[in-house]
Amino acid sequence: MLDIKLASKKKVMCLKKLIFGMPTLIELISIEGNVKLCKNLGLQFVEINMNMPYCFPEYNEIEKLKKLKKKYNVSFTMHFPEEIDFGTFYKETQDANISLFKRYIEYGAQFGVEKVNIHLLPGTYVSLPDRKIYLYEKYFNKYLENLRKSLSKIIKIAAIYKIKVYIENAEVPKFLEKIFLNLKSTPGLYFTYDIGHDAVGNYNVEKLYYTLGDKVKHMHLHDYNNFKCHQILFNGKLNLYEKLNFAKKNEMSIVVEVKTIKALEISVDNLKNRNLM
Repeated sequence: MLDIKLASKKKVMCLKKLIFGMPTLIELISIEGNVKLCKNLGLQFVEINMNMPYCFPEYNEIEKLKKLKKKYNVSFTMHFPEEIDFGTFYKETQDANISLFKRYIEYGAQFGVEKVNIHLLPGTYVSLPDRKIYLYEKYFNKYLENLRKSLSKIIKIAAIYKIKVYIENAEVPKFLEKIFLNLKSTPGLYFTYDIGHDAVGNYNVEKLYYTLGDKVKHMHLHDYNNFKCHQILFNGKLNLYEKLNFAKKNEMSIVVEVKTIKALEISVDNLKNRNLM
């Protein structure tokens, strides 16, 4: 009897579908427009991009967003402004960054945001005749200390609203790989694997992300054509089947991170035609 139950459980796990969502598109002018497109495409969530002015709290009514979520059965994640640097050396800037984070988390919590995606930035560098030196690499320990302090604060802020914090790989010089490993065991911190960014960087974080294990719970999925990422799925050179298997193993949510309506429509069709969603 026990063997039957275990076999049944394994079968359910194998049949569990991936959760796909979409980014906020610059072609559209409102969160509502994104939600409607998300529903029409058969996707399950919208990643609200807080770089987009039309996503700002001052331009949205919470009750309307809650009604949209219920009406279209669409959920939300949040893409925090990607230029915000939580490792900055400047205390006044760091205080402002954390204040902004608190404001946006309180906003997102009111209409059901479940995850917030932030970035690690390589920072500025000094150009020498033969190379460039990143200041964060030169002052590695100070940078790591700043990150740990600020991450501890924002994770606690997000936890109040049961929102999880995810770090995405963007540009990842060698010294940032060490930062990721140092942050691996941070309580309450998770990771977003952006496969297109990884391809641009010649797959320098692929092995790293596999070592992060079940801390990797979110994926930005787009193709790469040797020149640019954020390309239509299956129109580039990436082994998307391999990445999707990794996503399935870790039960990740996946943003189909192409940047136009047309590219999104084709990408979703390409997934459906391959029985991947």
